[in-house]
Amino acid sequence: MKTPRLFLAAALSGVLLWTAFFPLDLGPVSCIALAPFLLLVRAEATRRKRYAAAYLGGFVFFALAVNWVQVAHPMMRLFTWPAGALYCACYWPAALVLLRWIDSLGKVPLTVSLPVVWVALEYFRSHFPTGFPFLSAVGLHQLIGFNWYALGYSMHGFLPVIQAADLGGVYLISAAIASLNGAAYGWLVRSSRLRTLFALPVEPKRRTFIFEAYETAWASIFPILVICYGTVQLAHPPYTVGPRVAAIQGSVPQNEKMVKESVDGITPLEREYLPLSARAALPAETTPRPDLVIWPETCFPYDWDSLAPNFTDAVPEAARVRLGVSRSNEFFRSRLEGLPPVPLLLGLNRLEWSGMESATKFNAAMLFDGNKIPVGAYDKMHLVPFGEYVPFRSKFLQNFTPYKGDYSCEPGTNWTVFTIPAAKSGETFRFGLLICYEDTDPLIARQYNPLSGRGHDVDFLVNISNDGWFTGTEEHEQHLAICRFRAVEARRSIVRAVNTGISAIIDPDGRIQNLPDPSSNWAKSKVTAAVVRGEVLIDTRGTYYAQFGDWVPAVCWLAIVVLTAWAWLRSRRTPSA
Repeated sequence: MKTPRLFLAAALSGVLLWTAFFPLDLGPVSCIALAPFLLLVRAEATRRKRYAAAYLGGFVFFALAVNWVQVAHPMMRLFTWPAGALYCACYWPAALVLLRWIDSLGKVPLTVSLPVVWVALEYFRSHFPTGFPFLSAVGLHQLIGFNWYALGYSMHGFLPVIQAADLGGVYLISAAIASLNGAAYGWLVRSSRLRTLFALPVEPKRRTFIFEAYETAWASIFPILVICYGTVQLAHPPYTVGPRVAAIQGSVPQNEKMVKESVDGITPLEREYLPLSARAALPAETTPRPDLVIWPETCFPYDWDSLAPNFTDAVPEAARVRLGVSRSNEFFRSRLEGLPPVPLLLGLNRLEWSGMESATKFNAAMLFDGNKIPVGAYDKMHLVPFGEYVPFRSKFLQNFTPYKGDYSCEPGTNWTVFTIPAAKSGETFRFGLLICYEDTDPLIARQYNPLSGRGHDVDFLVNISNDGWFTGTEEHEQHLAICRFRAVEARRSIVRAVNTGISAIIDPDGRIQNLPDPSSNWAKSKVTAAVVRGEVLIDTRGTYYAQFGDWVPAVCWLAIVVLTAWAWLRSRRTPSA
């Protein structure tokens, strides 16, 4: 393949795959998008040119896909966006290395090797460098990784397809799509015009219509089984109805959200969210008062002060006043005065004092009962590098963040389960929390299903987030699309309250029930102030994904290890010339 066309093939795959995600959301394109990239597997080219082309394809895709990052802050435009694209692009040449190596072993069609390689690397990217659960054994596990733009997420709008996520997570859907891409490659190289365009050296051997039809049929069995399974799963009895909730969505840009100074005794966040909260807590025209009102992430502008467990008894009252701890309850009650007596879930920062001048900061959510008394708190576990902490506490890396001074949070360690009573049924319901990008981490959501064996089982989930950093971009839609998979994987409804949007109520099938826009338009549901009301649907099913976890990428990595061992043994037995 001539060099310019080699690069053209890879770049074409990058562009095609980008169209499968927002803002275009052409999901089915993902089933063929990688076919031009696969031309690099068997093309005649130098090693440098081959892998440079693969890297270009990855860079084109990620630079287009994550371009919304740059709107958040000038440093993100100069550093985070290009650095993120440059890093993530590395997985494309890594995939090519593995694909070419497996292809050299013979008798492994791309309809099999591509799902194995692509899913294995998607999992690695989702957990690198310290997010791998097995690192817990040596005390190095910290939730991290970039799980956006897995192949499976492109199919979020096709409910029969995504139901299989309760078997193997989004990785199972990615594998099915990758299998179709392998088949699409087989048909691509049949075309003499395309072989000429991309300067393939010779016509592929043994390529006949019957052969390609057979391979395509074989590759299609996997996706067909996924669709059949999903169709059966969707034919279930109606769900029982749980508590009534009201998720409030303000439209406060990040630069205003960060303003803590009050004008006439009220901050910009309070000016936006207190009226919305009052409106949400009152009965609507056709629905009674909600059982829970939910604020987005860190949209309550005041920190909650508390004392560390080992610092309680030794602190005199004067020190408590100085630390602000003794006035937390009274102060919060005064700021929330006038709101109807409905339980509130507030997103805020929590400070835990362990000394007169030292406090640990958590990105947290706190549940207050109808009397505005705190009854529980959850601290975010999956923190975002540069957004919520500076890696290695480096003063140099601090220059690439949108903040001044040390703002780092600590990750939480407790899987808090909240409870609320429902006025209509008199029952008590349990819910778990996902803060911000925690809904992009499959590990967290599935812990709340009873089959996980963790004892954190809940009736529904709540996701609070602040997407004000990326106001008006496709990040809003992509974030909601990803969250749909967490609902299916855990078989639990998810209530989302998001600053600038998109807030929603998602049922256990991944179906969007309620949006801020009455016509259910996603674009019109962002960057608008609204109250999303609805009843939470309750699913009691366990899921195999909660029970067995990420078995799909585990099988993929096991296959790579077995092939490596087999190739090594074969090379040992082969006599040298």
